[in-house]
Amino acid sequence: MKYVAVGAFPAIFERAVKEKAKAKVLAVKGSAEAALWAARRLRAMGYEVEGPVEVEASKEAVEEAVRSALDSYDVILVTGGIEPGSAPTFEGVAAALGRPLVENEEAKRLVEEYFLLEEGEALAGERARALTMLPEGSTVLPNARGPAPGILLEEGGRYLICLPGSPAEAGAMLEEEADPYVRDLVGASLSTTVYILTKTWDGEAVSRAVSTVAEEAPWVFAQPKRAVFSREGLSVAVTVFAKSPEELSEKLAKAVELVEGALEREGVAFVRKDLSGL
Repeated sequence: MKYVAVGAFPAIFERAVKEKAKAKVLAVKGSAEAALWAARRLRAMGYEVEGPVEVEASKEAVEEAVRSALDSYDVILVTGGIEPGSAPTFEGVAAALGRPLVENEEAKRLVEEYFLLEEGEALAGERARALTMLPEGSTVLPNARGPAPGILLEEGGRYLICLPGSPAEAGAMLEEEADPYVRDLVGASLSTTVYILTKTWDGEAVSRAVSTVAEEAPWVFAQPKRAVFSREGLSVAVTVFAKSPEELSEKLAKAVELVEGALEREGVAFVRKDLSGL
């Protein structure tokens, strides 16, 4: 085999940290929400992000979009186009990289386990095959919330990541599985998350505040959450990334200030965050 993926969690490729790194986010039709979420998170890490750019759900369209991005971007992230019975994203990526599609045993195990646990039966035939035939050398990104696995590929010092179109699935997989790889490229080795507790269940008002922060300060990754420890309203998870402890502390304090200010302008009551003990 020309390309080898080492286990489910391979070592991160050692490379020099880039002061400026570029990412392109491609949204296979129907996955715009997941792509927007991924683009925001990459910006918060320090990437210059293009997209999301919508792509038709076909092997040819994905191949063309990925091939045109290969020489210009450090990370190419594709959302959508991965479902039981149809995975044009895997087919298009394989074609763009000139790699064959091969049956991946790890993906097969995960797909079978998901359907046995969720539906009491294995997914058989071509519907399962679409999810287990991956570009050679793929690292499988497990999906705890759905049947479709994600993949990560290293190509010429770049990362190519494919995630399902579901916002919940794509978000969790990027946050829990792919983060170390993309953060490694920009040296954002440190991160922290704090929760600001609001006193409202008005999701639209909270989302408007979060959107304002994303536009004014892309380095802040804020998102509404239904936290089990909050009984009065939604929470806002505020995440920042940094290269040093000093930078992390400074960015966190500023991020909380920005989010609280945006909530105040929306008329959202909240419990002011005390960072003195952090």
